Amino acid sequence: MDDLDSAERYLRQAVDLVVGDLTVDANPVTESYLSLARLHEARGHPIEARAALDEFLSLAHRRAFFYLLAERGEAARARLALREDDLPGATGWAEGYGDAAELTYTREEQHLTLARVLIARAENGSADYLNEALALLERMFAAATGAGRTNSVIEILVLQALALQARHEGTAAIQAVERALALAESERYVRVFVDEGAPMAALLKDLIQARRNTLHDQQLRGPLRYARRLLTEFHPRDPSGTPSSTPTPHSRERPVDDSLSGREREVLGLIAAGLSNREIAARMYIATSTVKSYTNSIFRRLGVNSRTQAVAEARSLGLLSD
Repeated sequence: MDDLDSAERYLRQAVDLVVGDLTVDANPVTESYLSLARLHEARGHPIEARAALDEFLSLAHRRAFFYLLAERGEAARARLALREDDLPGATGWAEGYGDAAELTYTREEQHLTLARVLIARAENGSADYLNEALALLERMFAAATGAGRTNSVIEILVLQALALQARHEGTAAIQAVERALALAESERYVRVFVDEGAPMAALLKDLIQARRNTLHDQQLRGPLRYARRLLTEFHPRDPSGTPSSTPTPHSRERPVDDSLSGREREVLGLIAAGLSNREIAARMYIATSTVKSYTNSIFRRLGVNSRTQAVAEARSLGLLSD
């Protein structure tokens, strides 16, 4: 299942409940915030994802959460930086992360993020980063397999496949992703593949091409079928996470709405309708602080300083109907 709308509603409600109760243990608070951030990330809404992580880290600091919980939030922020092509930001986190020798389950998310950063760094520098990533992933694979953590094994295999692909070891990369698909099909894992973006889509296509003459092999039918199913989930999106569309022409030489994301346009429309920040937050199932972030971004892009000016400027540009 991949019903992100329902997931967002339930997670936002969960966050509101656990944050408002000071007796709630730190672990459910952490899980609620990190899950909400991952959901926003999956939908292509980086501003909302970053806001959720910032809220969590601020709360973790105020309530003195156990350091490993805050560490998970920092790692999630580094992963988001990678998704936004902010390699320096992710690298800064990785260089301050410290020794990755401790392979406990409680640090698995951090190690997976570290592997992603190493793979990304290899694209702009030494292939030694790939060797380091693969060595880390091999150790993680052994630990996860020994503990029977199938979901971890799948994600580790996915990253191994991407690292091998980056090292131009196509056959080994295909074998790794094929193993991941064989494990993932029965439980219908989607995001663990789709969230890796274009490199994973290319690898799935390579798998299908390489196995095109092996349909008689019963063991290969499942992974091939599931690879084709997953490819339908990869859609080109704009930074807002919505399908790209042709902007409405207006009098300016450069269409301003080209630089407004889908979510910013949605907020702009609700501002024009007279809704307050709190009402917009409730309508869109996001935090009030996130609405403020969108509003400030809209002001900056339109070159205005107030809601009234933003609405007037947007109407003059044809972004809003009268």
